[in-house]
Amino acid sequence: MAGPPATPLPYATDDDPRPALSHDDAVAAARAVAPRLAAYAAEADRLRTLPAEAVRLLDDARLFDVLTPRVWGGGGHGFATALLTTEELSRSCASAGWLRAVMGGNTWTVAQFPLEARQEVFAAPSSRIALQLRLSGPPAQRVPGGYLLRGMWGRFCSGIDHADWIVAGVSAPPAPGAEPEPHLVLIPQERTVPIDDWHTSGLRGTGSRSFTVPELLVPDHRVLPLTALDPVNPAPHGRPRTTPYRMAFTAVGTVALAGVLLGTARAALDAYTGSSAGPGGGGPRLDTAALTATVDTARALLLADLEMLAASGTPGGTAEERARMRRDIAYAGTRCREVVNAVYEASGSAVIYDDAPVQRIWRDANAAAQHPTFDLRRWGASPA
Repeated sequence: MAGPPATPLPYATDDDPRPALSHDDAVAAARAVAPRLAAYAAEADRLRTLPAEAVRLLDDARLFDVLTPRVWGGGGHGFATALLTTEELSRSCASAGWLRAVMGGNTWTVAQFPLEARQEVFAAPSSRIALQLRLSGPPAQRVPGGYLLRGMWGRFCSGIDHADWIVAGVSAPPAPGAEPEPHLVLIPQERTVPIDDWHTSGLRGTGSRSFTVPELLVPDHRVLPLTALDPVNPAPHGRPRTTPYRMAFTAVGTVALAGVLLGTARAALDAYTGSSAGPGGGGPRLDTAALTATVDTARALLLADLEMLAASGTPGGTAEERARMRRDIAYAGTRCREVVNAVYEASGSAVIYDDAPVQRIWRDANAAAQHPTFDLRRWGASPA
């Protein structure tokens, strides 16, 4: 791989004078799109992928590019904007929110790849990048000019049907003869072979199916060491000089997924208060004020943690600050899942029908909460 650039790359900075949508504008755009996405939620559930029309709504609102640096045509926002735009979308369609969180988060990663890769990916009007955190199969082989992938496969690749690129984790030697280490590679989606296996209880509209990579040569400019995503390490190809890039992937890489649980919890409460089982109905009475406060508290906790990491004197945050962020992502997701389940249990027998909105919300929330990032038992302990 090429060494560090001799001069800083021409990234935008926080005080870039060019006009851009504000954080509030981005959240408002998501809020405006959400009711239109709601019309596609049932169809996405049936098709097991988001309809193309719904994806275009996200494209047009530039919601996949919230984290994309402004110099590459994006919003240049931070993880709080990613979290809250995801929450707004998930209030209408959890699958759309999940894809915004996953695919929209990958632009932050690509912005740290070599310049040629950034030029390839960000040339498109909207950046559609799926994620495969770890490909299964043999280690990538170091060859002249790049890395050879052979006989690899991946599961849970959210948004692959709509992506142009996939960011995939592989084990690869950094140099000929060296021991393999974690790397990220950019794979053109068209070079993968699909597997139609996305038959799930929830988040069906994400289309998170599997795929194989029978054989592919990945050029050097589409490869990045995983360690480059931690700001305590040197950036081999430069790093944007904005607040989000003082964050570490291990701490904030999944925070936007919590927005899906925030949004589904609010959607469940919306459905309950507007139904015959809600206040004044014949079903069990829920303390909706307390449940709403639970969701508000979960959101406030995550926003406070992001502010803490942004203000940290240690790039990426101290070990304790990172652990607190991971714990609170898990905590927020767990509490929101409990809110959704409480609404489901209080919604009466009719909720078991497929056309009951609360049923889909319940399935989506519980599917989302199965992600390892929401396992409070795993992330609740303090660092050693």
